[in-house]
Formats: sequence, C-alpha cells, structure tokens
Amino acid sequence: MQPQKPMQKAELDLLAVIVRLHSARGPINRDVLSVEARGQGLEFGRALSVLRGQGLVEEVVKKPFFLARLLGAKPIAQIRPTASGLALMAPPGAAPVEAPDEVPADLAADPATPAAVTAGSPPTAPKTPRAPRRKPLPVNAYTDELGGIPTEDVALVPGFQVDGEILNGLREILDVIAMPLTFAGEALVADRLAKGAIAGDALMQVVLFGFAHAIRLESQTRGTLDLAGLAQYGDAVLAELEKLHLAEAITAERFAKDSAHIRALVGGGEPDRVLAESLIQSDPVAGAAPPALLPEDLRLPSEDIGEPTY
Repeated sequence: MQPQKPMQKAELDLLAVIVRLHSARGPINRDVLSVEARGQGLEFGRALSVLRGQGLVEEVVKKPFFLARLLGAKPIAQIRPTASGLALMAPPGAAPVEAPDEVPADLAADPATPAAVTAGSPPTAPKTPRAPRRKPLPVNAYTDELGGIPTEDVALVPGFQVDGEILNGLREILDVIAMPLTFAGEALVADRLAKGAIAGDALMQVVLFGFAHAIRLESQTRGTLDLAGLAQYGDAVLAELEKLHLAEAITAERFAKDSAHIRALVGGGEPDRVLAESLIQSDPVAGAAPPALLPEDLRLPSEDIGEPTY
C-alpha cells in the first residue's frame, strides 16, 4: 500500500525511529516507543495514528505465555513497520523488502488495526529477517555479577533440546519476577525436562539455584548483597510461584521442597551457606554460572560494604 497523501515530517521522523528500533530488536513495545519518540522531541500519538491509517506500521498484541498469565502478566501492545513502511524508508535502489506476512503464534492482530495493514505483500518479495532475541549470558561467564567460578567451557546437556516455545515461556515468567535466564538456566531446564520434570518444576529449580548462587556470591564477597532485601524478594517470588502451584503448574512435592530450601537460603538472618554449596554441586553445569540473575538493586552500594572476613 502506498501512502494516500504526502507524509509530514513528524510522521516520517517517527517512522524512521520505528524502522531503526525494529531492525535492532524486532517488534517494539508501544510504551517503549512512546518514551523513545518523546525523548527525541517527536510527536507520537497523532503521528502513529497516521502511520497506522496509511498502512506503514501495524500494531499487534503479544499475549504472555500461559503460565505468565497466571502471574498476572498482561498482553503487550507492540509496533512494527509493514512492507510499505520499510520500503518508504529504504535507501534509493535498495532491494524490495517485506514485513512478516503472518502474525507469529504468540501474537494476535489488534482489532483496531485496519484490514489493509494486516494484508500480506506479494509472495515474490524477500522476507525481512526478524531481529534475533537477545541472547542470555553464557554458562562459562565469570564476573562478580554472575558469581560463577572460573572454569573451562562447560558443554550444555547433550542430546536434548528444549522446545523453543517452552523455553521462551519460562523466560517470560522469569522476566515477570525479575530473574533473567542465562545459558546455565537453559541447561538446567534441559536437564530437568530430560529427566521427566514438567515445565513448572523446571522453573522452580531455576529459581532455587538462582538463589543458591546469590548466597555463594555473598559468601565469597562478604557483604555485597542486601540480605534483608534478598529475604523480602524471596518472599515475593515464592508468593508468585505459589500461584503456579495452586494452578497445578508446579507439583506439590517440588514446590514444597524447593520453597523450603529457598526460605532456608534467604529467609532472613544468617543464610544457609552449606545448603547453597550443596545445591550448586548438583548443577548440571557444575556451578559454572547461575541459571538466573537476581535484581541488581539487591547489591549494596560500595560504601555500605564492610571489610571481608575470613
């Protein structure tokens, strides 16, 4: 679809931002786009409406993974350019491009989107590659933030691949509780699923081992973590995971055992450092790195950290 009337500078500027962000990260959260545009002094609401009306961008709604919905995750409106929008921003002489002609399985078209926007482009045009998802941290990473131990490359669990939809769904849930997944977490999930665990139980293990690594980091650095804040965070995380347990997404045995361990690790007072080390030794990647990272704001400012004790 070609624009029905000449585009104003405000619309072209916003379209340029959308195309740039989409090329880097794929569909853009509407709120993120609004902040980005307004931060550059660009008009947003009216300009976006014009771009949508002329079929240069489309808005889709990303539905959270079904387990994440149990935790209250809401659908997220995302924006992406159409083939016409990409063509309008393409340099002169560039090959024709096409936006994806199908909405991915986890995306539903916004009912308010004009029908012309969702129509596919001619099949002869090459597809525009989707921006790759940000890769999680490698299992052999070793930094103060990760709290791992220096080691040679550790192979992931061999002979087993986690279904991409399951893995992305677990990553969404961990994002809801502010614990981003690492490659070590992918290996832990693969190991547990290979042994017959359900996805919710594998998730519970990732959370448990994430806390165990946090305690080991605190033991190694003596005072870099806010233990009181960690205890409060642990309570909040368990409250969210209990919702999954009550919905039968985490088995009773797994929830009872791992939640008891989490409370022992971070339940206030002196953490159970022996338990943390014991858990980490059963890690399928030998404790090379944590399976999920805890929020950065649990780290104490450097001026609050005392001298190490030995």
